[in-house]
Amino acid sequence: MVASVGLTPIELLTMLAAAAQALVCSVLVRRERTKRRLAESDVDESRARMVEMQQLARIGNWEFDLLNDRIRWTEETFRIFGIPPGSQEPEFADVLLAIEDEDKSVFDAAIQGAITEGRPYSLDLRIRTPEGTQKFIHAQGTAVYAATGTVVRLIGTVLDITERKWEENRLATAATHDSLTGLANRSCFSMELEREIHTAREAATPLSMCMCDIDKFKRINDTYGHGAGDEVIQALANCLTEGVRRGDLAARWGGDEFASCSPARLPPMLREPWNRIRQKLETLTFTAHGSGQFGVTGTFGIAELLAGMTGGALLDAADRALYSAKGQGRNRLACASSIPE
Repeated sequence: MVASVGLTPIELLTMLAAAAQALVCSVLVRRERTKRRLAESDVDESRARMVEMQQLARIGNWEFDLLNDRIRWTEETFRIFGIPPGSQEPEFADVLLAIEDEDKSVFDAAIQGAITEGRPYSLDLRIRTPEGTQKFIHAQGTAVYAATGTVVRLIGTVLDITERKWEENRLATAATHDSLTGLANRSCFSMELEREIHTAREAATPLSMCMCDIDKFKRINDTYGHGAGDEVIQALANCLTEGVRRGDLAARWGGDEFASCSPARLPPMLREPWNRIRQKLETLTFTAHGSGQFGVTGTFGIAELLAGMTGGALLDAADRALYSAKGQGRNRLACASSIPE
């Protein structure tokens, strides 16, 4: 109770009004503080949710302040680049260093186009983390203008697409390569052969191809099992991979039959590399479970691209050479040019 001794009614009313006003002000201040704390809490929660969503989506944001030459990254951007969140903000040179050499010029041109012309960009890039891990990212960026029309900032996102790229590459490889040997498959080889023929015609350079197979392969499967047969096929594929030159294409044509084309190999040099591969195969020893050891041999036929020849005609010539060598006793090499018409 407020003491009223010595106070006039007017003074008492004034004092009560002041006390009430102070109480109201106190309540309002506490209410505003509570609202501010709740708002700050909401902002913190929103930021936390944004960080979580970026982490789940593997997408990070970035900002490049051109006036102050400063780059800002979100936590997920740091993670994508393999750098602990909260590390020192990178410089543009650091970003460029993280990008694979083959993609640096593309990225640099995109950034310069955004700065000088305001062009937005969207492109896939390969990066290398400090630990040496390669990643694929999808990078997007756009310009922010000042009132004067000058570009003052670039903003954008980076999306980690590594798993998607791996899957795309796996599917592409499965469509063009043999699953057992890892060599190109028949379809891929046929397309590449046509390209090589076109190139040889345009450049007036030689082109040769070889067809080969494993001698008496059916007997190997029947005697030692299909597992042993697969091992032999893989061994011949390895001999071809190690024996052909860089730029040559080796493929599994089908079953135990293989094909290879060799650009710019001159006729006097045709026999030597294939004989080395044949001899290498002949030295290998295979072990079949419960059936002891065995060896294998292969037969090879080679042909040169002649004027007017199509890809099909070149394949036929190499195939004829292969069967000519088989007719001579197998485990040998024959050239189409040596077969009588």
